Amino acid sequence: MRLSLLLFLAATYSACSPKIAGLNQGESNTESISTDDASAPFTIVSLRVEADSLVAELQYGGGFRTHEFALVSGGAATKSLPRQQPLNIIHDAQGDMGRALITSRHAFDLTPFRDPARDMVRLAVEGWPERINYPYIR
Repeated sequence: MRLSLLLFLAATYSACSPKIAGLNQGESNTESISTDDASAPFTIVSLRVEADSLVAELQYGGGFRTHEFALVSGGAATKSLPRQQPLNIIHDAQGDMGRALITSRHAFDLTPFRDPARDMVRLAVEGWPERINYPYIR
Protein backbone atom coordinates (compact mmCIF):
# COMPACT_ATOMS: atom_id res chain seq x y z
CA MET A 1 0.00 0.00 0.00
CA ARG A 2 2.78 2.44 0.92
CA LEU A 3 4.69 1.65 -2.27
CA SER A 4 1.68 2.39 -4.47
CA LEU A 5 1.04 5.64 -2.60
CA LEU A 6 4.67 6.70 -3.11
CA LEU A 7 4.52 5.81 -6.81
CA PHE A 8 1.29 7.78 -7.19
CA LEU A 9 2.77 10.85 -5.46
CA ALA A 10 5.98 10.67 -7.53
CA ALA A 11 3.99 10.43 -10.78
CA THR A 12 1.75 13.33 -9.76
CA TYR A 13 4.72 15.53 -8.82
CA SER A 14 6.59 14.88 -12.06
CA ALA A 15 3.46 15.51 -14.15
CA CYS A 16 2.78 18.84 -12.41
CA SER A 17 6.27 20.30 -12.37
CA PRO A 18 6.76 23.09 -14.94
CA LYS A 19 9.26 22.41 -17.72
CA ILE A 20 10.83 24.55 -20.40
CA ALA A 21 12.15 22.10 -22.95
CA GLY A 22 15.34 22.42 -24.90
CA LEU A 23 17.43 24.68 -22.66
CA ASN A 24 20.72 24.10 -20.88
CA GLN A 25 22.29 26.22 -18.14
CA GLY A 26 23.66 29.43 -19.60
CA GLU A 27 21.73 28.86 -22.83
CA SER A 28 18.75 30.95 -23.81
CA ASN A 29 15.86 30.47 -26.17
CA THR A 30 13.01 32.39 -27.75
CA GLU A 31 10.79 29.43 -28.66
CA SER A 32 7.09 29.69 -27.94
CA ILE A 33 6.54 29.09 -24.24
CA SER A 34 3.27 30.01 -22.65
CA THR A 35 3.60 32.85 -20.16
CA ASP A 36 1.02 30.92 -18.12
CA ASP A 37 3.84 28.57 -17.10
CA ALA A 38 4.92 29.14 -13.51
CA SER A 39 8.09 31.22 -13.54
CA ALA A 40 10.37 30.92 -10.53
CA PRO A 41 11.33 34.24 -8.92
CA PHE A 42 14.46 36.08 -10.04
CA THR A 43 15.84 39.60 -10.18
CA ILE A 44 17.12 41.39 -13.27
CA VAL A 45 20.41 42.99 -12.23
CA SER A 46 21.25 44.48 -15.64
CA LEU A 47 20.11 44.40 -19.27
CA ARG A 48 21.86 45.59 -22.42
CA VAL A 49 21.76 44.95 -26.15
CA GLU A 50 24.91 43.56 -27.79
CA ALA A 51 24.52 43.14 -31.56
CA ASP A 52 21.42 40.88 -31.93
CA SER A 53 21.37 39.67 -28.32
CA LEU A 54 19.76 40.87 -25.13
CA VAL A 55 22.38 40.25 -22.46
CA ALA A 56 20.89 39.87 -19.00
CA GLU A 57 22.55 39.49 -15.63
CA LEU A 58 20.05 37.59 -13.49
CA GLN A 59 20.05 36.77 -9.79
CA TYR A 60 18.09 33.92 -8.21
CA GLY A 61 18.10 31.41 -5.37
CA GLY A 62 19.21 27.83 -5.93
CA GLY A 63 22.35 25.78 -5.97
CA PHE A 64 21.21 22.19 -6.49
CA ARG A 65 19.82 22.01 -10.02
CA THR A 66 20.25 23.53 -13.47
CA HIS A 67 18.17 26.67 -13.99
CA GLU A 68 16.80 27.52 -17.42
CA PHE A 69 15.75 30.90 -18.81
CA ALA A 70 13.86 31.84 -21.97
CA LEU A 71 12.88 35.15 -23.59
CA VAL A 72 9.29 35.24 -24.84
CA SER A 73 7.01 37.82 -26.35
CA GLY A 74 4.71 39.56 -23.90
CA GLY A 75 2.29 40.44 -26.70
CA ALA A 76 2.20 42.24 -30.02
CA ALA A 77 4.48 45.20 -30.67
CA THR A 78 2.84 48.62 -30.38
CA LYS A 79 1.98 50.65 -33.49
CA SER A 80 3.90 53.67 -32.19
CA LEU A 81 7.18 54.65 -33.81
CA PRO A 82 9.57 53.26 -32.95
CA ARG A 83 7.61 50.12 -32.18
CA GLN A 84 7.78 48.85 -28.61
CA GLN A 85 7.97 45.08 -28.09
CA PRO A 86 6.86 43.75 -24.70
CA LEU A 87 9.05 40.83 -23.55
CA ASN A 88 9.15 38.44 -20.59
CA ILE A 89 12.01 36.40 -19.22
CA ILE A 90 10.79 33.02 -18.00
CA HIS A 91 12.73 31.15 -15.28
CA ASP A 92 12.45 27.39 -14.73
CA ALA A 93 14.23 26.50 -11.47
CA GLN A 94 13.60 22.75 -11.92
CA GLY A 95 12.21 22.68 -8.35
CA ASP A 96 15.53 23.85 -6.87
CA MET A 97 14.92 24.91 -3.28
CA GLY A 98 18.56 25.84 -2.57
CA ARG A 99 19.30 29.05 -0.70
CA ALA A 100 22.51 30.08 -2.46
CA LEU A 101 22.24 33.46 -4.18
CA ILE A 102 23.38 32.88 -7.76
CA THR A 103 24.15 35.53 -10.36
CA SER A 104 24.50 34.42 -13.97
CA ARG A 105 24.72 36.02 -17.41
CA HIS A 106 22.38 34.99 -20.23
CA ALA A 107 22.19 36.09 -23.87
CA PHE A 108 18.85 35.93 -25.68
CA ASP A 109 18.41 36.14 -29.48
CA LEU A 110 16.50 39.30 -30.47
CA THR A 111 16.18 38.69 -34.22
CA PRO A 112 12.60 37.29 -33.97
CA PHE A 113 11.45 40.63 -32.54
CA ARG A 114 12.69 42.87 -35.40
CA ASP A 115 10.30 45.16 -37.27
CA PRO A 116 10.88 44.52 -41.00
CA ALA A 117 9.83 48.08 -41.89
CA ARG A 118 12.15 49.87 -39.41
CA ASP A 119 15.75 49.69 -38.21
CA MET A 120 15.00 49.85 -34.46
CA VAL A 121 12.64 48.40 -31.87
CA ARG A 122 12.29 49.51 -28.26
CA LEU A 123 12.22 46.58 -25.85
CA ALA A 124 9.93 46.67 -22.81
CA VAL A 125 11.13 43.82 -20.58
CA GLU A 126 8.81 42.87 -17.71
CA GLY A 127 10.52 43.63 -14.40
CA TRP A 128 12.89 46.24 -15.89
CA PRO A 129 11.88 49.90 -15.49
CA GLU A 130 13.51 51.29 -18.65
CA ARG A 131 12.91 50.72 -22.36
CA ILE A 132 15.96 49.44 -24.23
CA ASN A 133 16.71 50.40 -27.85
CA TYR A 134 17.49 47.51 -30.19
CA PRO A 135 19.00 49.00 -33.39
CA TYR A 136 19.80 46.73 -36.36
CA ILE A 137 20.50 46.85 -40.07
CA ARG A 138 17.54 45.82 -42.25
